[in-house]
Amino acid sequence: MLPWENEGGVVYTARELRPRKRWVTYGGYCLAVLLLAAGLLTRYRIALLFGALYLLALLMDKQVVVSEEGIEQFYQMRITTHYECYPWNEIDTVVLEDRGHPTLAALYFRRGDKTKRLFFDKEDAEKILLLARKQNSAMRIERVEKK
Repeated sequence: MLPWENEGGVVYTARELRPRKRWVTYGGYCLAVLLLAAGLLTRYRIALLFGALYLLALLMDKQVVVSEEGIEQFYQMRITTHYECYPWNEIDTVVLEDRGHPTLAALYFRRGDKTKRLFFDKEDAEKILLLARKQNSAMRIERVEKK
């Protein structure tokens, strides 16, 4: 169960701009198998570790949503899970950028010296800006149009 499923409020799921292509995934698995085999068949045992870590990275699932709590990230790995939340009171700037994509818009969330770029459907991006203003009225909200 994902952490934001118990909240009951609105949840906007971030989308990938360019999902990983099938040949890249297959190539990654081939490289992981090659590293594992090299670690077993040669005297360089460190390749075994790199192959295992590369395989775990390929199997990792990352989900990012914007909810009434803030920006929530959940990493589902095969050996562990990791959850991060950027609450609205820590986010000081939100920038909406229209990058010329027909359906997606980029939202930049700034928290201190860190910035996170996420892509959402254009209608969801407008709703997220309203949610951000409602949750933190001191937050700077800006719009950038593509020239």
